[in-house]
Amino acid sequence: MRSMLNFNVHEGNLEAIVHGYKNGLLRPEEYNNLCQCDALVDLKAQLQVTEYGNFLQNEGVLTSKVICDKALEKLLGEFQEIRDWSEAPLSQFLDFITYEYMINNVLKLIAAKRSGRDSLEILYKCHPLGTFNGISSMLAASTVDEMFELVLIDSPIGKFFQCSQQKDFDELSLEYIRGLLQKGYLEAFYDFCLSVGGDTATVMCPVLEFEADRLVITVTANTCGMRDLQSADRRKLYPNIGTLVDIHDDLADVENEEQLKDRLKRFNEFFELFDDSKGMEGGNKKSLEKRFVEKTVQIYRDALSKQFQYGVFYAYVKLKELEIQNLQWISDCIVQNMKQRVHEYVAITG
Repeated sequence: MRSMLNFNVHEGNLEAIVHGYKNGLLRPEEYNNLCQCDALVDLKAQLQVTEYGNFLQNEGVLTSKVICDKALEKLLGEFQEIRDWSEAPLSQFLDFITYEYMINNVLKLIAAKRSGRDSLEILYKCHPLGTFNGISSMLAASTVDEMFELVLIDSPIGKFFQCSQQKDFDELSLEYIRGLLQKGYLEAFYDFCLSVGGDTATVMCPVLEFEADRLVITVTANTCGMRDLQSADRRKLYPNIGTLVDIHDDLADVENEEQLKDRLKRFNEFFELFDDSKGMEGGNKKSLEKRFVEKTVQIYRDALSKQFQYGVFYAYVKLKELEIQNLQWISDCIVQNMKQRVHEYVAITG
């Protein structure tokens, strides 16, 4: 466990770097300027006077994908700099951040394999924070089960597959596999933060508990009415952490959204997510996912505001990723001439 003094000796300089990065997050007035753009070349010009600077200077043809890829490349460079200078246990904590992206990349390749799409093309679209040695070897697999065997042998995320080794992955839905892996990931990350202790545990454990509750609610909502999914199978997707643990059995039996809302009545922060009067945007009902994302922003901002703990690294990556998604949304609205919806991005900074 790091004391305040020890933290400054070992990680104080890296924490200071992240707070510097935080100050570079796009401000409301900068978002407003981006939303006024009529073409991507105008967007490029507006981004040049922000912390993004000349990150697009070598790009001839601008597209939404190019802008987001270069922004992700910038984030990867920032993250890698911190990772290169870190030592355990911070280095292990940073690795845990990347595991979530590794899992998502593997799932993309599995989806491509099942659909018969070109896996090599999908590999180029994988998140840069989630690449690892051996990921390309998955392309040689002929079945999903073979892909998992390769992941178990070669990747740092093999531990999250081991809890499901007896499953026939070729017969399971992709969303069910995703749930199993996210459950294992969140539980392992939570246990690691507990082992680090101190302010890191104080900040990160509630963050991960919220993510676990989010997974439980999302899985429940998305599987309502699926006759081939038994309540016992749904229950296996629920992480054994979070504020909803005591009602997991009740949630596993939910058959529709009204029942889900009823089960969540005594959990105000989650019950309010289903209040349509508070979830409108441009005359349209916000998705449950959008409402969760907006809620996580405040959680990440709170974690980023506290000193002498590792949550600042996690929160910055999460907020920066949301910022990049905002850039994609604004870019797409400009390209598709949907200026009436360009302001429907997720507000990150106040």
